[in-house]
Amino acid sequence: MGNLMRRTLAIAAGGGGDAVTAAILARTLADQRDIVAIMSWSWDRLMIDPTPGPRGRNDFIGLTDHGGIAQVTPQSRLRGPGRSTLVRLAAEVQLPLLLLDGARGAVGLGEQFRTAAQVFGADELIIVDVGGDVVASGHEPGLRSPLADSLVVAGAERSGVPAEVVVTGLGLDAELTMGEARAALAARGGELLPAVVSAADAAPFGRVWDWHPSEANGMLSVAAVGWRGVVEPQRDSRVYITDDVVGIYQVSLDATVAGSLAEHLLTTGSLGDAEDRLRAVWGASEIDYERRKAASRPVARTPDDTTVEVVDRHATEAAGRGIDAVTVRRLCELTAATGVAESACLRALLARERVTQFRPPLFLTRRQPDRP
Repeated sequence: MGNLMRRTLAIAAGGGGDAVTAAILARTLADQRDIVAIMSWSWDRLMIDPTPGPRGRNDFIGLTDHGGIAQVTPQSRLRGPGRSTLVRLAAEVQLPLLLLDGARGAVGLGEQFRTAAQVFGADELIIVDVGGDVVASGHEPGLRSPLADSLVVAGAERSGVPAEVVVTGLGLDAELTMGEARAALAARGGELLPAVVSAADAAPFGRVWDWHPSEANGMLSVAAVGWRGVVEPQRDSRVYITDDVVGIYQVSLDATVAGSLAEHLLTTGSLGDAEDRLRAVWGASEIDYERRKAASRPVARTPDDTTVEVVDRHATEAAGRGIDAVTVRRLCELTAATGVAESACLRALLARERVTQFRPPLFLTRRQPDRP
């Protein structure tokens, strides 16, 4: 088996949450691949980083350079306002955490992947996606944020490094449904692997969800440790956590590119160029949505004595609609705890006042028996 082991560079297609799952998969797939480093966008929700779009290396202080590839460390930080979840994550994943920089579009990403593979001695890339939107064609009605995934796929295609796409947590990002993700994988020749995301692999990262805002990746982790149910991640939306979500699929890079939005981004030489191409073929760029949202964000509200009552009322109402849990992010938006300090305060409040219901990234809608 040792002769078959591949040294692999994992690319977190959607950013920091996918980087956690890449670290989990480093354990799950350890008999097949030696994952030597993880590359990720620094692209956080506005409540963490108020600047729309992904951050590049010029936005950081304290990065470690590896021949042109930037490593994020626990000592790194963003210039100016906002935080990057990669900084705190760098202390958790136990693998080098490398920064994707989209400033030069797919052309630049291809060069970064090629250089990183050389620097870290990787034989191949795997692109890690939770949810399944990486294999979308662009016509799915729920698709909302294809730019990050599509640029990564286009960059990998340009790099010339052998690559596969690994997808798990089908439907958890509330974009493609589980059925749509399965159909897209089947159409692209995707293969269900024998391994699943297990409790043993996910549990070491359980405390990350005490602070990390990623919903899809956090829900994958709670699924891995055995939780099942219906989740409300946002208004008028449902996600189903079933036994199937811990399955892991693999699909070739070429099959992923064919007929996808990534195919239109292959020659892009800047982030702006990629946005323009995406607007032309898909009608929008999710960074435009972030820009509009950033311009109209309400003032964040610090939770107070009435906040738990608001949460309880919503939980009771949601339970009546058949919802077993709402995401912590949904509660942050519901209570206007939409800043870094305010969302941390809400988490602390729920951890103290609703101990059995607070299971980040979820808040259970029904009171649970007290834990022994």
